[in-house]
Amino acid sequence: MPGVSCCNDPATDAALRMSEPSASARRRFLWCAAGTVATIYALILVGGIVRASGAGMGCPDWPTCFGQWIPPVSETELPANYQEIYAERGYAETRFNVRKTWTEYLNRLLGAFTGLTILATLCFAWPFRRHEPAVLGLSVAGFVLVGVQGWLGSVVVATNLHTGIITLHMLLAQVIVGIVIVALWRAERERMANDAATLATRANEPLPSGTRLLLVAAMSAGLLQLVVGTQVREAVDLVARASEHVDRHLWIAALPRVYDVHKWLALPTVAVNGWVIWLVLTRFDAPLPRRLAIALAALLLGTIAVGTSMERLNLPMFAQPLHLWFGSMIFGLQLAMLLVIGGAGRASAMATGRATGQATGQATGQATGHATPPVGAS
Repeated sequence: MPGVSCCNDPATDAALRMSEPSASARRRFLWCAAGTVATIYALILVGGIVRASGAGMGCPDWPTCFGQWIPPVSETELPANYQEIYAERGYAETRFNVRKTWTEYLNRLLGAFTGLTILATLCFAWPFRRHEPAVLGLSVAGFVLVGVQGWLGSVVVATNLHTGIITLHMLLAQVIVGIVIVALWRAERERMANDAATLATRANEPLPSGTRLLLVAAMSAGLLQLVVGTQVREAVDLVARASEHVDRHLWIAALPRVYDVHKWLALPTVAVNGWVIWLVLTRFDAPLPRRLAIALAALLLGTIAVGTSMERLNLPMFAQPLHLWFGSMIFGLQLAMLLVIGGAGRASAMATGRATGQATGQATGQATGHATPPVGAS
C-alpha cells in the first residue's frame, strides 16, 4: 500500500512522508470529488426528466439550440421556415416548444458544469501523483470519459434519440461515477486502514467467503436492470406516440414482453441485495459499512415503491426519472460497499497478523526468560 514502508530505510520513509499530500490538499480533493459524484447524479435525474417529459429533442441541434447558444423563448424568434430547415436535416417533426427546449437546454448546462467539476477534481488530484498515483490516473480517466460522454450526447441528438446510443450514454454515466468513487476510496483507504474502528468487523472476524462475489452479482443484476429498463422506457415512448399521449391507462397493456422481464428480474435482484445488506449489518460494528448498507436498503425500498406506483398509477411522469435515479445510486452504493468490504478484509488480516505476532513474541520471550513488551510500549 502506498505510504506504508516495506523496509527500514529512514531515507525511504522520509521520502514517502514528504510525498503525501497535505491535509488541506486531501480535503480539497475529497470535497471536490464528492461534489462531482453529486453533480453526476443530479445530471442523471435531470436527464431522466428530459426523457420522461419528451424533451430529448427540445434542442434539435448540438452544441447550439435552434442555432443559438442561448435558445429562444418564443417561436417568433426563429426563421419562418425553421421547420423546413430541420426537416432537411432529418427532423421532420420539429416543432418549437419553449418548455421542452429549455428543459433540454438546462440539462446541457448541467452537463457543462459537470465537466468543470471533473476538471477541478483532476487539478486537485495532482498532489497525490507520488503518494497515490492511482488517484491522479482515475481522475484523468474520468475527465476524458466526461468528454466522450459529451460527444455521445451530440450523437443522441444526431441520431434522433437512437435507443442503443441512449443506453450507452446511460451506462457511461455509471462508469464515470464509479471511477470517481474509486478515486475517493484510493485517496482515503490508507487512513481508513490505519483507523481500525472505521472498517472493523465484529471481533475482527473474517467475512464469509464469497461475500464480495455476492456483491458483484448484485451489481451485475442492477446494471442489467438499468439496461432492460432503458428498453422499457423506449417501448413506453413508442406506445405514447402511437396513442398521441392520451389514454395513459392503456399503455402498460400495450408494452412488449421486455416490461415483464424487467418486472420479474427485480425479484432476484432485491433478494441478492437483501442478502448483502443482512451480511453487512450482522458482521460489522463499524459505522461506515453499516451506513452504506442502510442507505442501500432505503434506496431499494424507494425503487420498489416507485416501480409499484408506475404500475398502479399508469406510468406517472414523476416516477420514471426517480426510478432511474434510484437505480443509478444503488450501483454507486454497491461499488462503495465492495471497496469497503475489501478494505475490511485487509484490515482484519492485518489485525490477525499483529495479534499472531504479539502472541509469538510473548511465547518466545517466556521461553527465553525475557518478557516481550506490548507493541507501542517503551
